[in-house]
Amino acid sequence: STASTGTASLGTLGFGLKVPGTTAATTSTATGTTSASGFPLNLKPLTTTGALGAVTSTAAISTTTTPSAPPVMTYAQLESLINKWSLELEDQEKHFLHQATQVNAWDRMLIENGEKITSLHREVEKVKVDQKRLDQELDFILSQQKELEDLLTPLEESVKEQSGTIYLQHADEE
Repeated sequence: STASTGTASLGTLGFGLKVPGTTAATTSTATGTTSASGFPLNLKPLTTTGALGAVTSTAAISTTTTPSAPPVMTYAQLESLINKWSLELEDQEKHFLHQATQVNAWDRMLIENGEKITSLHREVEKVKVDQKRLDQELDFILSQQKELEDLLTPLEESVKEQSGTIYLQHADEE
């Protein structure tokens, strides 16, 4: 089994591009021919020196890589993904609408309760004004009652004195 190698001064660049002024390296082995393209590592074959100084090749190394292409997707896979995403989007939309409806209901309830609180506050303020007016009227009535008591006390005493003298006069006449 013999091996022969073509010469390549610099090798190749990525994506199958060749450096200007170079030729592609071809390696022939007993197993077949391989052309270096893609991302070569520019490795040389392992060689050994025989007893007579002849160079013999024990193994030929050729690295062949293809540029990594994006994964190919079939129409069915794409359709399946789109359907899956559509269902997820519909679920999220339903969830969002449910939450939005709930938030709107809470918002309406807050507005209604705020209006009720405002109305109650106005009524409480009216009651406070009425209570203050009633307190003033009660204070006025209390002061009038005290004045009447102050006026009635001397009158009652005078009536008691007069009734005592009238009783005595009645007794004298008899």
